Amino acid sequence: MLTNVSKVHSGLFCLITIFVPVFMLGEKTQHIQYQSPVEGARYVSPQTNIIIKPGGLIEESGIHTPLLFEVNGSESGRHDGEVILSDDQKTVIFKPYTPFLAAETVTATLNRGLRLKTGAMIAPTTFGFAIATESISVSAEERFLAELREAGEFASNEYAATLAKGIADDAFNKARADSLPLEFPSVRSTVFDTTAPGRIFLSNYAFDPNLSNVPYLMILDNSGTPIFYKSMRGNCADFKLQSNGLLTYFDESADYFYAMDSSYAVVDSFRCGNGYTTDTHELRIQENGHVLLMAYDRQQVDMSTIVSGGNREATVIGLIIQELDREKNVVFQWRSWDHFQITDATHEDLTEADIDYAHGNAIELDHDGNLLISSRNMDEITKINRETGEIVWRLGGKNNQFTFVNDAIGFSRQHAIRQLPNGNITLFDNGNFHNPPFSRAVEYELDEQQKTATLVWQYRNTPDVFGGAMGYAQRLDNGNTLIGWGAANPTVTEVRPNGAKVFELAFDPGIFSYRAYRFRWKPEILPTLTEIPAAFSLAQNYPNPFNASTTIQVHLSRESTVTFKVYDLLGREVIRVLDGEKRNAGEYIIRIDASSLPSGIYFYKVTTENFSQTQKMVVAK
Repeated sequence: MLTNVSKVHSGLFCLITIFVPVFMLGEKTQHIQYQSPVEGARYVSPQTNIIIKPGGLIEESGIHTPLLFEVNGSESGRHDGEVILSDDQKTVIFKPYTPFLAAETVTATLNRGLRLKTGAMIAPTTFGFAIATESISVSAEERFLAELREAGEFASNEYAATLAKGIADDAFNKARADSLPLEFPSVRSTVFDTTAPGRIFLSNYAFDPNLSNVPYLMILDNSGTPIFYKSMRGNCADFKLQSNGLLTYFDESADYFYAMDSSYAVVDSFRCGNGYTTDTHELRIQENGHVLLMAYDRQQVDMSTIVSGGNREATVIGLIIQELDREKNVVFQWRSWDHFQITDATHEDLTEADIDYAHGNAIELDHDGNLLISSRNMDEITKINRETGEIVWRLGGKNNQFTFVNDAIGFSRQHAIRQLPNGNITLFDNGNFHNPPFSRAVEYELDEQQKTATLVWQYRNTPDVFGGAMGYAQRLDNGNTLIGWGAANPTVTEVRPNGAKVFELAFDPGIFSYRAYRFRWKPEILPTLTEIPAAFSLAQNYPNPFNASTTIQVHLSRESTVTFKVYDLLGREVIRVLDGEKRNAGEYIIRIDASSLPSGIYFYKVTTENFSQTQKMVVAK
């Protein structure tokens, strides 16, 4: 474990800031680049830690300096705690043993003792902040319902019927195997042309209590047939494949993100630190094992001091962005209270009793290491310096610093800020305040020096689809774009760069998915319950010929190292199912998704230590 911990006791320091030995004069010092909480911060969680980033690698022996931190609450008095050096070796954390008291002020002092590995001494510093009077968590369902109410959509059962505009039921093939549970949601899909490789990841979500809906996590092939499904206790969101190979999802019944391995076993969980309740919208696992999360922070604010007619006891919701290290220590925290104004909200009535002025819904790690965040209720994408916490620029909304080129309307109530390898950004533009309202996927080329945002690509369905809440846009490996329409029907559409539609999938009206993704994922290999076969064999696939998917039986008479691949007529490998993997004796069903392959003749081959066989199959589209 890389994290270093030192238990310290706060105390009074009479000489350390006024006495400097002669041998220290002229010594190189490094001032702190980032601290949390910031000087003068309000509404700070009683369970907050204190974070220091001096801007370089820290000499770890310094964290053991006696009396390194002095932390005092105006009511609670001195706070002892532990000092931790994060695994990034750039962040020092002071974790008080006991929480602060509501409404008190806190003074924190970092005293002399820390050094960078360059030898520079980190300059002492003192700062103060105020603890919140009360912090009330906001449920995930509340957050999504707020989006729906704003769009004026969630009014009655009649709403569900309006979502299906432009999508005729007979355009879909209903996918339901006999083995699926009766409550598994209805899925209809159409493949118009060759799609990008991969499976569809999503979860079903219903807000209308009169609709029958059992929440599931699901991975579907292009026919809408599940290769994986899991019934859940409550609504789930953001089911996706992370870059480290884990499958993660937010479970609203627990207010946690959970992670599954490739066998679908839960192996980890993630939640915000510092006393905040984890928000459902986003979890990003980074290459170094750190994670990015967000929280919503509900505070009581006297809005009469901010706007005319404001409620003196308004409930206002702020946004918290956190980065956790591999030991799940909070090593970076950014709060909208410190950087945004409540009046930055667009289309919000600031005289109401409840105000959600930011409503963050996405975090993206910029290529330069900084953060991009999407704040729906400000119509804004914000770039945040990850080293200092300061705002770099603001795109959209009241504080827009960019000129939009080729796009007279900009984006409205957006979701899903993502950056492409070429530096462009994509968004799902919900379009609540377009006239008339409509949703679209957009791509902008940003010139951060000249401050221009040029619309270089968009997809707007014909007829219009309006997903006033939730939604996602994902650029795929082959250049296609997968669009999750959020609170709309259809649920998912995949289009080519020229706008040609190649795939569409829909739940029943009124059943939504917060996000939808396409990821390359392992073909499903299912052991059957029959007796161990007497001999090795490879069966003919069924059906054959086939369009999108087919199944193949493999019989193993003993434990074997198995390779299973699919080849085209030229002998080129086009699908790899198994590559020298151990499998127990038994009968297996392999389900192949060939939706990314053109029509033609293909060969599939199984090889073990003592057996090899090839069969022919035909893809017909």
